[in-house]
Amino acid sequence: MATIKITDLNREGGIGANSYHVEFGPWRFVVDTGLHPKFAGYEALPTYSQIPDDSLDFILVTHAHLDHLGSLPVLARRHPDAKIIMSSGTSAIAGRMLRNSVQIMKIQRSELGISEYPLYTRGEITVVEDQILPMEFLRPFRLGEDKDTLEIELHPSGHIPGAAAVRMTYAGRTILFSGDIQFQHQQILDGAYVPEIRPDLLVMETTRGATPSSPGNDRETVISKLLETISKILKQGGSCLVPVFALGRMQEMLAVVQMALHNGKLPPCQVFCSGLGMDIVNYFDLLSRKKGYPRFDRSILKDLGVRPPSRDLKPGRNPGNKGLYLVSSGMLVEKTPSYNLAASLIQDPANGICFIGYCDPDTPGGQLKTTKPGENFYFEELNHETTLQAEIHNFDLTGHAERSELLDFAQKQKADSILLTHGDQEARQWFIDKLEDVCPSSRILNPKPGETIKV
Repeated sequence: MATIKITDLNREGGIGANSYHVEFGPWRFVVDTGLHPKFAGYEALPTYSQIPDDSLDFILVTHAHLDHLGSLPVLARRHPDAKIIMSSGTSAIAGRMLRNSVQIMKIQRSELGISEYPLYTRGEITVVEDQILPMEFLRPFRLGEDKDTLEIELHPSGHIPGAAAVRMTYAGRTILFSGDIQFQHQQILDGAYVPEIRPDLLVMETTRGATPSSPGNDRETVISKLLETISKILKQGGSCLVPVFALGRMQEMLAVVQMALHNGKLPPCQVFCSGLGMDIVNYFDLLSRKKGYPRFDRSILKDLGVRPPSRDLKPGRNPGNKGLYLVSSGMLVEKTPSYNLAASLIQDPANGICFIGYCDPDTPGGQLKTTKPGENFYFEELNHETTLQAEIHNFDLTGHAERSELLDFAQKQKADSILLTHGDQEARQWFIDKLEDVCPSSRILNPKPGETIKV
């Protein structure tokens, strides 16, 4: 029987530099090559030193968010003969995401003195792009010959366009990686499709394990409440900021706003967008034409009359043009359009900010979420302190499955072993407690960073 050994290379555990080293019979490979968003320099990398150089058969990336993709050129440099596998959707946008990462690292090198930045060059990204083997969903692909054949199949995971769950089968044994998975349909993307596989090992995300599911909190209801709030803010003469992630969330919100304006659920308004997300619009448009997903057309920009925000923003002073601002970053990270706009908006009670996803508590977005009306808020990067007067609202338009949905998923998969990943310890503990009842015959694994588990 083929042995399976799997090692979590995310040096901090939790969610961050997502990466797993897998030994599956004679095959050696890595699934995901993330960068940790809360650390800098070499500390942001997975512990690739645990893998002997030039020993990997292939590297597989489940989707194009940087916590899964961002260190791919670093690992590829150490394993130049390794194939690089990802969905055709992910391959279409991976290079653009990595080039944006290089640009950010160059800025951080200059401003923060991080000497090792950038961790890779644009030239290395081009080399990586030439090595990619793009795969289509639901079309099994075989590596090796005869008895050493490894079969790989990608399934749409519904997280963002191109995101994949992955089945790997060798010598009668199967591993299933859930990837970042979302079962509910989004405005531009269908939910996950993963059939019952009954794997020997299920590697399952646990992102929302500590977040209770709320009755009546389905995606359609949340969007309806979001639109009501945006409409109220605009009708009272204010501007509304919706901080969005550039990849996936900005494009979904454009589609939501387009439909709402056509259906009269929003008053006529000027829509503002900028940054990397506008480039991703073009990639999604091309992907839609070639592959049939996502449900997106760049003509939406003309239909909505989208314009870039003014560059003449001043902290504490309303932007010159009122309207709806869909700009990154989703967590109001310093030096981003959403951060600068928030500093211009929050002193006016007519304005509002609608968060639509998770914000790390240590980011400006996470801190603003917990600030009460009338309290002061300090924009450190701008050296600007002001009193919070604007409305702050939170809406849960996550790209991750609810914990109850993941329990159902695990139960249907009937895996011999379930390895928990992509979640903090509280989230994982919830799954440990519940899976013992829901999947009593499954072995539940929660490895420490760097620990190798044999299955």
